[in-house]
Amino acid sequence: MNGNDLREGSTGKVLELTGVSRQFGAVRALTNVDFECRAGEVHALVGENGSGKSTLLGIASGFVEPDTGEVWIGGKRLRTDSPALARKLGLAIAYQDTSLVQAEPVKNNLFLAAANGQRPPYWNRKRWARKLLGEFDLELELFPDSPAGFLTLAERQLFEVAKALVSNPKVLLLDEPTTALGPDEVEALHRTVKACKERGVGIVYVSHRLPEIMEIADRITVLRDGHNVGTFDARDVSEHELVELIVGRPFEVAFPAPGPRPAEKEEVLIVDGLQGQSFGPVSFTLEAGEIVGIAGAEGNGQPQLFDCLAGRVPPKAGRVVCDGKELTLISTHESTRAGIMLLPGDRKREALMPVLGIRFNATIHALKKFSIAGLLRRGKERKAVTELVEELEIRTPSLEQPVEFLSGGNAQKVSISRTFLREPAVIMAYEPTQGVDVGSRLDIYRALRKRADAGAAILVKSSDPIELSGLCDRVLVMSRGTIVEEIPGDELDERRITEAIVRGPGAARNGRSPFGVAMPKAPSKSNGESE
Repeated sequence: MNGNDLREGSTGKVLELTGVSRQFGAVRALTNVDFECRAGEVHALVGENGSGKSTLLGIASGFVEPDTGEVWIGGKRLRTDSPALARKLGLAIAYQDTSLVQAEPVKNNLFLAAANGQRPPYWNRKRWARKLLGEFDLELELFPDSPAGFLTLAERQLFEVAKALVSNPKVLLLDEPTTALGPDEVEALHRTVKACKERGVGIVYVSHRLPEIMEIADRITVLRDGHNVGTFDARDVSEHELVELIVGRPFEVAFPAPGPRPAEKEEVLIVDGLQGQSFGPVSFTLEAGEIVGIAGAEGNGQPQLFDCLAGRVPPKAGRVVCDGKELTLISTHESTRAGIMLLPGDRKREALMPVLGIRFNATIHALKKFSIAGLLRRGKERKAVTELVEELEIRTPSLEQPVEFLSGGNAQKVSISRTFLREPAVIMAYEPTQGVDVGSRLDIYRALRKRADAGAAILVKSSDPIELSGLCDRVLVMSRGTIVEEIPGDELDERRITEAIVRGPGAARNGRSPFGVAMPKAPSKSNGESE
């Protein structure tokens, strides 16, 4: 490395990007962006989907070559788009879409992530992996021999962070590290981030969850349309001001008001004494035109309830009636034909085919609508998809654009469009705005309310109490697999929902609410191995 590759006076800066620009075809992802991260700080990077955050991380980590600009890591210049060189200079990244080798066990994934000098003898991988996982304080209890593909979404996300820390980096990039995490897991991650900060590691933290940003960040940089809007001390900017900087206009988070409901109530879904793995008995009804929320701490049977109603896992007992027809729930085909459709939380693994285009993903479950005698009417299909793209404001150059090249918010809208085209009687949306920016959230809220006003019954599971209180007509609170309380619309607000969950049996731990917010106590209603 010659003298021109060493930056003088860079003391304290573990990452520096200067004048970085990048264009993909007609899309200008970044324009002359400067960004820096200092040793021992958490520098948050925020912006809407498509603002350039992922491109910036890609350039910093050596995966994307900039058209112009320079990258400096630990005072040394990254001269080529080389992830290996970036790692050697001291940079590590925990990806939003995990980089795990899913067929390989946990111990092998950690072994591959370590530098040559840090790797143990091959026969000692299991003991080394167990010791390493215990040092990270991520509350990540994994078996070293377990295949990475068997991990839950939350475990994969935490393990991705652990894998990045194996190399003892100078700068750590965290790309949406909490999208699949519950409050206790977020707390564990933040403990690890603070420990890294105390050791002098610079952390670049990308997230759409602004309350997390305000809690963990020292400085915040806002990207909008590929430009650096500014860098701010986290103590000097409010969450409301941050939202306005992100979207570029005065902004008020508002939820769409419900339209007029029919005078005569129509029960679209009846769930009576339903029991399954890790939940039940559960009883509730959904009416046409309403949005009903499911609240509760993670691990109280919500995903199992949704999977059962979608026909993924058969029930143990109980009955379900949809549009007057009693269901056995023995297959997803039966539930879909009866009019129940699930919008899964893990869209990339369960909802979309990323290598295929928007049109294909949107219409795969509704091809009969566009066919006559088995022949697909392309014009009718394209017209329907185009209308949904416009309604949901999906940013794309073409209906044939592969979903893998869309931002997270736009990919989620494609997943929703597939559900809408089927026109089901019941839509079950599991964390519909997970990993989605502020602007896209409002598009999704409007779309869900529009479907409800058209007569669909919508069941929404969300870990965000603000979302539940603003979007829903009523909320059901789950604890230990059962519904312990129903909150009517005239009582819905963030605190009411949080208190209901805290008071639920076994719902809160360590004196914290299920949303990771410190809460006052509710008043009591009663007095060494080898391979």
